[in-house]
Amino acid sequence: MDGSFVSELEFRVHGFDCGYGGPLRPFAMANFLQEAAGDNAALHGFGMGDLQARGWTWMLSRLDLRVDAAPRAGDTVRVRTWPAGTRKLFAYRDIEMLGAGGRSLVRAVYAYLVVDLAARRPLRPESVFGQGEAPVGAPHPVLDFSFEIPAAEAPATAFAQRVTGRHIDENGHANNAHLIDWLADSASAAFSSPGAERRELSSLKVEFLAEALEGDELEASRGRLAEGGRSGEDLIVAELARRGTKAARALVGFRRAIAESGSGSVS
Repeated sequence: MDGSFVSELEFRVHGFDCGYGGPLRPFAMANFLQEAAGDNAALHGFGMGDLQARGWTWMLSRLDLRVDAAPRAGDTVRVRTWPAGTRKLFAYRDIEMLGAGGRSLVRAVYAYLVVDLAARRPLRPESVFGQGEAPVGAPHPVLDFSFEIPAAEAPATAFAQRVTGRHIDENGHANNAHLIDWLADSASAAFSSPGAERRELSSLKVEFLAEALEGDELEASRGRLAEGGRSGEDLIVAELARRGTKAARALVGFRRAIAESGSGSVS
């Protein structure tokens, strides 16, 4: 990749990012990655402020994320990210979260849309990058990434979630970190029965289908797949719907929780 387009942002993982005892929660993870992505785009002249000056914005559309190891409270992590080319209407972004000695913690490929705010419709990414494609980083940190999410078997309602003002971002809809959090909550409830073996997030694919606006009542549902993912991984399909219309879907992978020894620090 062209190193001039790579940037890093360092984060200290706090207890409130982990629920005081567990691994980094999906909400905090999504915010760390989102913050680094926004910082990188702004550094290179195509951040949110640059687009909004033209009446446009970035909206995250899809992602494929793998968790190699989950950081804990007290750890320091570095998030590296860079623009990774375009395909049709999508602008790709590669992201890595690293621990001590460059240890891989999280790897992800994000696909963004450039959206005209007034028309609420997507534009081709060349509107931002010009006729040449965005800088390409190869290979992607998730070599086998895809955004395909299969249908769930016998999905069941998990809970209802109302979108309130505190969930709304500068695009006027619920921020992706909240939607990711609710999808993960819906999926993880499949392992919450008394005496169930503790599980941790191992992978996450998300497709954002419709905006969730303030006042919307979202119905969260989940269902298992007939076949699991990689060895030792259980897969759950989770969905968020408003008034019968799907707002977001996710394929969420879980693995057996790894016992921590010592401080578990990756700083």
